[in-house]
Amino acid sequence: MKAFSKWKRSFSLIAIIAAMLTATACGSGSATPSASPGNGAAPTAAAPTDNKPEEPVTIKVMANYSTPEQTESDKKFIAEIEAMNNIKLEFEVPPATGYAERLQLMLTSGQYPDVVMFNDTADQGFQNAVKDGIIIPVNEYIANAKHLQEYTYQASWDQLRINQDDKIYGIPRTSVVRNDGYFVRKDWLENIQFDIPENFEITLEQFEEILEKFTINDPDKNNKKDTYGYGGAYDNNKVLNVIAPGAFGLTGWQKTEDGKYMNPMYDTNSDSYKKALEFTAKMYTKGYFDPDSATNDTTKQRERFVRGLTGVYPGFSGHYGGIVNDLRKNVPDADLVYLFVKNEQGVVEGGSLEAASTGLWGFWAITSNAKNPQKIVDFLNSWISDEMWEKTSDGYEGIDYQLKDGAKVKMDEPAPPAHFRRSSMRRANDISFFLSVGTPKDQLDKIVPWLEKSIETVVPAKDNAFVPEAARQPRYMDYTKVWQQTTMKIIMGEEPVSKFDELLEGWYKNDGEQYVNEMNAYISQMEGSN
Repeated sequence: MKAFSKWKRSFSLIAIIAAMLTATACGSGSATPSASPGNGAAPTAAAPTDNKPEEPVTIKVMANYSTPEQTESDKKFIAEIEAMNNIKLEFEVPPATGYAERLQLMLTSGQYPDVVMFNDTADQGFQNAVKDGIIIPVNEYIANAKHLQEYTYQASWDQLRINQDDKIYGIPRTSVVRNDGYFVRKDWLENIQFDIPENFEITLEQFEEILEKFTINDPDKNNKKDTYGYGGAYDNNKVLNVIAPGAFGLTGWQKTEDGKYMNPMYDTNSDSYKKALEFTAKMYTKGYFDPDSATNDTTKQRERFVRGLTGVYPGFSGHYGGIVNDLRKNVPDADLVYLFVKNEQGVVEGGSLEAASTGLWGFWAITSNAKNPQKIVDFLNSWISDEMWEKTSDGYEGIDYQLKDGAKVKMDEPAPPAHFRRSSMRRANDISFFLSVGTPKDQLDKIVPWLEKSIETVVPAKDNAFVPEAARQPRYMDYTKVWQQTTMKIIMGEEPVSKFDELLEGWYKNDGEQYVNEMNAYISQMEGSN
């Protein structure tokens, strides 16, 4: 309950502060602001009346949002941020589907905004921009950024140390590091007479039982054989991954008993990944997978789940409200429960197979064009400050919610999503952000324990999403395709699981050994510097 207690204290404090503050209208930016949150300075005394107020600093921002349109909530929030920091924000928001291309064009144009949103530190454009001096380190500007320091994972900062030195090249846009489980049709579980554990933890054998009975026992009671246990989807490489990875101890790069670091996928002394492949292949070949899994993207995967074709869906428990609402459009009486699969030791643990769980959900990079980098850090620091966080998360009374009997409830006409306000900055370990305004108490009683368990059981990998130089070698890159194709064939039953032994041996011969050595050198260096 540690994570929830921390959230409750934080949420209560925010509520108390909000109640004590006198509501003020947002200025145009001409009023003299107080010191920016996190800069360690006392509020600046008001300037003499015969002096002109300092002109706001204009900051040009290039961002990746779902839409370039600002809602009324976005506009009001941004106006407050501007007034707090005496700045004027000018946003450039290219179409989301073409953001990567627009980003590349910007980097080659020589015309840079002051701050840019990147999605991934592995982006070659970003790495080249760092080498060319287009992106600058932020160390001196974040030194006194109180809220950024308090609400950002250390691993997020480490991931932005891309040259493996002390220089940090960006401000993290944080997400919650967590161990996700599975949404499972509660009504189907009742129909197959499966007792839901109070702690939401099941064994691997019980997981298999659910998938089997959801496929063959007519869980929707329509007297048709038209349901499947699990709805899969391909990843960014267009291949299927193993399911229930945490049950097999697949938590990415970790320290082993001999003091080295290893990912179970590549460990010749462990059969964990091979067991995961075997289990997944068994579920697939027995027909417990949605037969469209290999050609489904994540959108289709979700669509088939809410249509009632599949009964188990991997996802983030904080998305319960949206998923169950969509499900009930098709099946009005449906309900969901969220389950975690235990490992052989009877413990729930999970993480990532390949990419590290650093919490870095994209980041803001400051360019050499910025005249006042400190102002950029200050306004991002303000975004997650104690003064603004309730507004960042919930928005504004009369726009995003209304008060009834002292409680926040949704507007009669729901407010449109405020992507600028909610998709720019978030806090580490803060589950309150995912508890939408107006969420009914019965839903909160469900979601909060799931969120807590997701945070408490995560085992972050040690690699910080680092990509060794070996991975950029043509021979390694070519073999990566062989790896992906072969594991896909194993999962689909086109190759025996024993084929993996040969595959792993080939991986080491195609620069895999160098990959492991470089990864060990990197992790050892990063661990030693923290």
